[in-house]
Amino acid sequence: MDVTTVPLTAVRPSQCYLNAEKVAAVAERVDGEVFDPGPLPVYNFDGEHYLTDGHTRAFVAHLTGRERLGVTYDVNLAADASLPVYRECIEWCNRDGIETITDLAGRVVGPETYQAEWIEPCQAIAARIEAE
Repeated sequence: MDVTTVPLTAVRPSQCYLNAEKVAAVAERVDGEVFDPGPLPVYNFDGEHYLTDGHTRAFVAHLTGRERLGVTYDVNLAADASLPVYRECIEWCNRDGIETITDLAGRVVGPETYQAEWIEPCQAIAARIEAE
């Protein structure tokens, strides 16, 4: 696994909301230091590095003052997931002005809201794309 270090602001989110319970759970692991989330998976969409997982860890790293992230190219994404679903979620992020991890501030919501505002709409996107 090749790891590259990039500015935190160079990594783009592929989701628009974070679950507050997950953010709190990750934040509890931080012991007064800048949080190192470890290498996070990214995929190149249109020349930009988008997170495919680890949004919560990246956000907590931002909250603790981390300026750079280790990333690794998600070589299995095309085989394991629907790229059209990711693309549509990325377009949603763009429409909502979510361009960097820092833009997720104010979009940390309770589990029920997270389910209703993020998970269920993403499942609907996936079902629609699969049916096409």
